[in-house]
Amino acid sequence: MTAATEKLKLAQSTLSSQLKQFEQAIGYQLFERKNRKLHLTDIGRRVFDYAHEIFSLGKELRESLVNFEDSLTESIRFGIMDSIPKKLSRDLFKVVSKEHNAKVTVFEESLSSLCDRLEKHEIDLILANDKPPTEGKKSKFHAKLIGELKVVFVGTPSMLELQKELPRSLNGVPMIMPGEHSPLRNEVLEHFKIKHVSPNIVAEVDDVELQKMLILDGHGFSVLPLLSVEEELASGKLVLLSETPICHENLWLISAHRLVHNPITKHLLTNFRHQS
Repeated sequence: MTAATEKLKLAQSTLSSQLKQFEQAIGYQLFERKNRKLHLTDIGRRVFDYAHEIFSLGKELRESLVNFEDSLTESIRFGIMDSIPKKLSRDLFKVVSKEHNAKVTVFEESLSSLCDRLEKHEIDLILANDKPPTEGKKSKFHAKLIGELKVVFVGTPSMLELQKELPRSLNGVPMIMPGEHSPLRNEVLEHFKIKHVSPNIVAEVDDVELQKMLILDGHGFSVLPLLSVEEELASGKLVLLSETPICHENLWLISAHRLVHNPITKHLLTNFRHQS
């Protein structure tokens, strides 16, 4: 009670009176005294849950009004994980550009950072290859599966001879490993463990475009979504060492639980799919 009166800048007698009036209004006791301390009753806990939702909606309203001017013109703010192929990001942009005359803003960061932005109403939607860590029944977020990315091992043409004795030929070979924020990383490490393969990991990189550049510069082979290296494979700049039927990447659109969604966000959640 003392902490509450200090935060609310009310006298303790005033707060106690208001609580009693509230209990009389709803017809239930909210608190019970145990060991000289106040504890919520079962009804009190239920009322607290509703109160929390009410204040959360108030906070959502204030935060949404911060960007009210931008909402007057149709726009959408995307958060895209840096481990997503740029070609897929471009496909998403094309859909918005073709079907909506809208301003698009893009943020490329880690998933945890993007989820923070989504919760604060700084972005409207996240394109990710991983689900938010708190996704579930009581989560603030909702993740919708929109497709799957085929994953391949690739290298420069000088590495073509490695195809002969896969996977043993990868032992000790320089490799650019997906970074710790990539969900693909654990699948690849588990795949190597099962196959008793130990490549020489010379770099760990989240950004798929940087991974590709390092391969092209001759720093080692890597595992990447096929979508991100199709042009280089077609031109012969890179070669396919092996497909990975065990490893793959799921694609998700992540939104926040809100009463009112950006109309473009709502359209994309309903209609956007990746065809592998």
